[in-house]
Amino acid sequence: MKVLKQNQYNQGVGKYKLLSSTSGVGSIITTKLGSYVLISDINKWRFIKWANSKIEIVRTNNTDDRKVYELSKSEISNRGIEFIDDQRFIKFIKSEKKLENLVCLIGIPHMALNESFNTPNWKNHPIRTALERTGEQFEGVSSHYMINGTHFPKWFKNGKGDLKKIGEWFSLWERECRSHPQTLKLDYFAPPRDAGHFIREMPSKNEDGNTITIREYKTLEQTNLILICPNGHLSDIPWANYLRWKTEKYLRIRKDDDNGEDLLSNEKVGPCCSNPKLKWTESKTKSEGYGSIYIECNSCGLGSGSDKDKPKINLEGINSLEPHCIGQKPWELDLDNPTIIPYENCFIRNDNNNGREKMRIALVTANNVYYTNGFSSLFIPMHIAENKPKELIDSINILEKKYTKHFERTAITRNDYWNTKFNFNDFLIDNDINPENEAVFKNQLESEFLSSANDIDINDKHEEYRWQEYRCFSTHSSLPNITENKGLRFKDIVLPNELTDFFKKIQQVEELKVTNVQLDFTRVKPKERIVVNGEVQESSSGQNIFSIDSKELYTLPANETLGEGLFFEFSNDKINSWVSENIGELENRFGKYLNAIPDSNSQGLSSKMKIYNNKYKHFLIHSFSHMMMRELEFSCGYPTASLKERLYISTNPEKQMSGVLIYTAEGSEGSMGGLVSQGEPEKILEIIKKGLERSITCSSDPLCWESEGQGIFDLNLSACFSCSLVAETACEEMNLGLDRRVLVDEEFGYFKSIQT
Repeated sequence: MKVLKQNQYNQGVGKYKLLSSTSGVGSIITTKLGSYVLISDINKWRFIKWANSKIEIVRTNNTDDRKVYELSKSEISNRGIEFIDDQRFIKFIKSEKKLENLVCLIGIPHMALNESFNTPNWKNHPIRTALERTGEQFEGVSSHYMINGTHFPKWFKNGKGDLKKIGEWFSLWERECRSHPQTLKLDYFAPPRDAGHFIREMPSKNEDGNTITIREYKTLEQTNLILICPNGHLSDIPWANYLRWKTEKYLRIRKDDDNGEDLLSNEKVGPCCSNPKLKWTESKTKSEGYGSIYIECNSCGLGSGSDKDKPKINLEGINSLEPHCIGQKPWELDLDNPTIIPYENCFIRNDNNNGREKMRIALVTANNVYYTNGFSSLFIPMHIAENKPKELIDSINILEKKYTKHFERTAITRNDYWNTKFNFNDFLIDNDINPENEAVFKNQLESEFLSSANDIDINDKHEEYRWQEYRCFSTHSSLPNITENKGLRFKDIVLPNELTDFFKKIQQVEELKVTNVQLDFTRVKPKERIVVNGEVQESSSGQNIFSIDSKELYTLPANETLGEGLFFEFSNDKINSWVSENIGELENRFGKYLNAIPDSNSQGLSSKMKIYNNKYKHFLIHSFSHMMMRELEFSCGYPTASLKERLYISTNPEKQMSGVLIYTAEGSEGSMGGLVSQGEPEKILEIIKKGLERSITCSSDPLCWESEGQGIFDLNLSACFSCSLVAETACEEMNLGLDRRVLVDEEFGYFKSIQT
């Protein structure tokens, strides 16, 4: 298909990919045309901006958080946008990201593109229908529900090797449009074109079906080298500065150990001349890598090789560049005023001397350019998660808000506030709270309010969040499908006799909701979350996905998926007896992971610490999870990419967890009862037995069975792609911490007694 118009540059991206491990705010995606686009922050997404402004109005006119939530839900839902109802998750994000005014989460709209003009299928879109029903503008606003981005890198070259930033190429295009006003328009520039390379005039049709004549031009080629910073910043390579710096290095004007620290400073390096006209040439064979790419300036002659002061300059050694970072954040670029790149100060993390961080060269498509930090939430109703009546949760939230306002003025104690400022009856009337027994409710409210002053901050909020989910499954044999619990429904199965020693329970989860959000992102290295002696440490702070003040952010984009699953809770008594009976063999096999705390400077510290903290239980439950997913693939036709695991493993005495939830992933097969049906007592026993039998052999044996360490950081033992590993999207722990022998070994295997 010819690429001739602005709308041809629209790129289809699955909405689930936008919040995945590889895409999201700050990521660079490769378009189908081969160019690169940087995803803008969420405050450039028009539907987020609109929702934020609507919620701001609602908050201004209402002080009751419950009313704000319900009115926001109505405002957003009435306009066809998905409102994601998970208040437990919102409370967690508010605490985790310090977003004190966050109200709700909204779904990313699905905008399919038609094949004719590559524009959204808007005519019968549900959002358009909803807007029309509410009497709001619906014509020509389809782009408001699409994700915005900007070209990055900004450097493009034409067939002759002329190298310019996109702004300069667009200025040439504007001049060409003025010369051909009948057949050329500004929006025909995308994807970027060389106004100096006209190909032909040709007939075409517009969206109304009328025949028009348009001029076709050669497209430009985007460069693919950028600068990335460990603090998440991103910069273009200033090629005119690089040409001058490399020339001075070649002529020994600069020191041998100068790695371009001042490359991004026009005061200390600066461009080759006042009016650079750069030319990029490449050897046809490209046999020398970067050494076969040359750069020169046609204005000042630098890099031309015309004399000894202007030697030929190539890109050899460019990987050693380490310029000081100037904190640029081009994903926050104002798309209507793209000349000024937002920035912030950038220093080395945990450096008391505020040393400046250094950037490094990367290919646009390199893995280390982008690492997202996401979080997923399994919907659990608040009253079940916090194990309190709904009225009590609402009341304590309102009371805390009122007390905080008083405390800010007079620093009044909780006891004094309760005894002198608080009127219980007025409180119930003013806030429309109707408990069944007011006397009991008053005692509960008083106890909660006065004791909250002594609450100890939870060190590991992530563990607490998982504990709420685990406790919900563990303490309930079923969950009635009433209004408050809509989105979660499960029930215990009758355990087959052969499994009663090994599992406390197995549940069929007939209905569940999982919500995913992006919290932030990093570059160079992924953000690791390390728990040492109960204390949480993070390897980096990450870059936010929003650009406005955190107090003015009221909503975040999210993806909600519906599915079903199977929950397995292991018997802690059985695990303890299994460990004590086989302690010699287990120590001999896993001692290298568990006997000494991992080196704080080692790679993969997060995974190593999880294994160290969870001990033998980690290998046991994680290996069982993978065995089940693979067996469901063999026995029932589920590809592992259509399944996901949610591990509940903890040795914390107050939050002992020994379980796993296997559930269907977004957009996958088998979300209509297929997975739940495998949880019937007679079927689940057969699947477990077959999985254990299949785990005994591997096509890579005996190497795999006898392995003393394989996989990343050698964190797997008897586990490889042939026997234990699953699709990366299915595993929570990057396919690490696995060993099938812990399940089936004749000497120490947990399930050795039920093998067929």
